[in-house]
Amino acid sequence: MTTLYLTEPGTVVHCQNQTLLIRRRDQAQLCRLAEVELVVLPGIQLTGAALAQLLDRGIETIFLRADGSFRGRLQGSFSTNPESRLAQYQRAYSPWGLRWAKVIVRGKIRNQRAILQLHNRATRGQIAPLQEGIDVIAAYLQQLDRSTAPPDREALMGLEGICARIYYQSLQHCFPHEWNFTGRNRQPPLDPINALLSWGYGVLLARVFSAVVMAGLDPYLGFFHANLPYRPNLVLDMMEEFRPLVVDWAVLQVVKAGLLTPEDFEPSPDGTGIWLGSLAKKLFLGELERRFREPLLYPPQSRRLPLSQIVLEQARWLSRCLVSGDLDYEPMELR
Repeated sequence: MTTLYLTEPGTVVHCQNQTLLIRRRDQAQLCRLAEVELVVLPGIQLTGAALAQLLDRGIETIFLRADGSFRGRLQGSFSTNPESRLAQYQRAYSPWGLRWAKVIVRGKIRNQRAILQLHNRATRGQIAPLQEGIDVIAAYLQQLDRSTAPPDREALMGLEGICARIYYQSLQHCFPHEWNFTGRNRQPPLDPINALLSWGYGVLLARVFSAVVMAGLDPYLGFFHANLPYRPNLVLDMMEEFRPLVVDWAVLQVVKAGLLTPEDFEPSPDGTGIWLGSLAKKLFLGELERRFREPLLYPPQSRRLPLSQIVLEQARWLSRCLVSGDLDYEPMELR
């Protein structure tokens, strides 16, 4: 199955003979609708016929802004599981929900630490601030593991925020100095690495959103992030374990391979931030898609699955846990 990333301004998507006709400038490309499972697009024109086919076939279609942030989605009829959603609503503000939130926070932090450890090994432990960041995150993980009291959302978010700040500050030692990365910033991103991270997280959100819907869950009712209106809170929850595993990994690979340079980025239209140029967007999306297709060992099933399938399997696992009331859910971790 195919994921379509349509990013070039001026692209128009038509539909003819059960096929999407994608026109950009003087070029045209055909894609059979039967092979499409997800469409991700910012600012692209869809004809009425193309919209109708995407809706009728239940093809998940996600709209992103030019900086990669989530704008909305197109949804037709889809199979759902009322039992899963009822269980989700019943557990939304329960101790079960907070215990699951603790599980995913632990998984995210462990994956962040694993990313730093990979670079630390590659540099033979010669970067002292990097090793220090790894050790501090390990101490916070021990604190999280030792806690036997029922989780508190605010305390959990505070610990996750501290570890995220340490992680991104340590991550600067994984990139050459010319990339000017000193930590996480967004809305707008102020340097090329943050521009890549923001775009990557937007694409990851699209993939997780699709998986959550396919698993029969309500994407807007979460357990860790505050349930604010107009925000896909459960999707943001489920993204946590995959941020380092998918996006941060892809950003590091793109820079390490020399596929992009800081010159491949451009100022945002208002001049306040940095955006991916056209070439940077294509190359980075290609690297993200390669990562999603990469087969990794999926311990619950003792077999190798593409990362995109693992995202779906994790959403299904959450659905089963909600219905049964068990909490045997384990995050997918970098090994």
